[in-house]
Amino acid sequence: MKCQALLAGGTGLILVFSAMAEEEYQGPFVGADFGIALTSDTRLKEFPGVSGRHNVRFDPGARLSLDGGWRFTDWFRAGGEFGVISHSIKGADASLVEFPLMANLEFQIPNKSRVVPFFGGGPGVSISVFDIDHDNLAGGDFVDGSTADAVFAWQAYGGARFRINDSMSVGLVYKYFEADSTTWDVRRTASDIRFGRTRTHAISASFSMDF
Repeated sequence: MKCQALLAGGTGLILVFSAMAEEEYQGPFVGADFGIALTSDTRLKEFPGVSGRHNVRFDPGARLSLDGGWRFTDWFRAGGEFGVISHSIKGADASLVEFPLMANLEFQIPNKSRVVPFFGGGPGVSISVFDIDHDNLAGGDFVDGSTADAVFAWQAYGGARFRINDSMSVGLVYKYFEADSTTWDVRRTASDIRFGRTRTHAISASFSMDF
């Protein structure tokens, strides 16, 4: 009986200490990253006055992301992200700006060093804003104005953080972002503007703070 009582007591203490240790890692977090965005060529599916197959090419752009959420353990956290991906279009006075609204699940690899590798991703929505200043694409009709469309998007990312102290970290992150085909209405024409999927690779410096 004494052995059983000691065993039960020891098991209880282990569970209590485990729960306390787990709670040390729980809490909110916020973060941000900023860097270069490289978007692959996409198909120009439709543009006023354009026929045949053409591609849209993008100049190197920039990506800014702000995120936050809840840290459940030292290896798992979940949250949301808002960002801006901006790039101009080669050969035209036009630009495409995407505003990702993403849900993220992130897994960290805990260790005793100050460097913490991580990876994650999730689905979301991209609000894609196309702006053109009295110009054309692929030799089509001249168009002027701005318009927006919201489409499904998803991303995957990975990188490493360097712990400055118990609450603040800096690091590098690579993000792959993909948004579905977008369609924008053009007034006073029978044609719309339609792009294929956009695929963006971003490499950014990051900052994260745990509370």
